[in-house]
Amino acid sequence: MGIDLEILLGGRDAQFVIEGLYRLRETKVEALNVVRAEGIGPNGRSFEPWDFGIPQIDSLLAHLGAEPVEALPGTPEER
Repeated sequence: MGIDLEILLGGRDAQFVIEGLYRLRETKVEALNVVRAEGIGPNGRSFEPWDFGIPQIDSLLAHLGAEPVEALPGTPEER
C-alpha cells in the first residue's frame, strides 16, 4: 500500500515531488555511470547503485505509487 501524496500535498505538488525524485534518480544514475567509466571506486571496488542511493529512491517511488523505473545494468536485479 502506497502513500497517497495527492491527499497529503494536493495533486500538483505531489506530481512535483515525484518528478523531482525521478530527476534525482536520473542524475545519480548519470553520476554512477561517470565514476564507473573513469574507473573510480572506494576501497578497490566498483561503485554500486546503492552507493548513490538509487535503490532507495526506487523504493520510495514504488512506495509513493509512481511508475516503476528500469533496472540498471550490473545491478543485482540483472545478474
